[in-house]
Amino acid sequence: MARAATWLPDDTCWKIETRFACGRGSENERKNRMLMSEERKIPARSPELAPLKHAAEDGDAQAQVDYAKYLHQQFDDPVEAFRWLERAAAQQHPEGLYILSLFYFNGWNGVQSPGVAFKLMQASAETGFPPAQLDLGLLYIKGNGTAPDLQMAAEWISKAAAAGLPVAEYEMGLLHLNGEGVQRDFLTALRWFKKAADQHHPDALFYIGAAVYEGSGTDKNPAHGWEIIQEALRMGSSVARNNIQNYPDPAAGR
Repeated sequence: MARAATWLPDDTCWKIETRFACGRGSENERKNRMLMSEERKIPARSPELAPLKHAAEDGDAQAQVDYAKYLHQQFDDPVEAFRWLERAAAQQHPEGLYILSLFYFNGWNGVQSPGVAFKLMQASAETGFPPAQLDLGLLYIKGNGTAPDLQMAAEWISKAAAAGLPVAEYEMGLLHLNGEGVQRDFLTALRWFKKAADQHHPDALFYIGAAVYEGSGTDKNPAHGWEIIQEALRMGSSVARNNIQNYPDPAAGR
């Protein structure tokens, strides 16, 4: 696990344990590293980004993350973005750890390692970063980079849900609906779906509509349930689209 970062003088390498140690790792990782003295010679991608790059060069972790996002998303340069994310991650910056994890999962820098990605995601989640807590839980469900563990999945997803992330609230609904890592409890599932639906999560809204249509855990009202399901469809719910044949318009049979 990455915990302590060691920053060294400007013309030496930095490390988080041995995983990012200069001169180690894959060939792609080694060739993409650059000393800060060399980094300073590279001009910012635009005059507007020059102050942000200067702040990143001076060790501002948030600036390093923000500049990396510009490099990756607007200038399609994952190589330079990766270098700045490593520097931010060395300072235990929550989002820096999180995005660096995504780099390792997706191989955006030519280096793909689910095991390293999982450890970075875990480090970010342990700082209290809700998106990482959610994704860490999903990794435990899928067994991606680690062994599957539904109890750990529920534990981490619940933290993200408590922070108000609608996707996490929806996932908690599914866990309770299916009894995965938690006690199976339809009413608890329905409460989580309601929280997510209130934040416009389309699939959560479908489950609310289906419950109202069938009278499961709430008063039965097929007409109103059908209207809710139609709204979920309009919002792009794939779950509603895949199950709509089970919920015909009650008015059509009159």
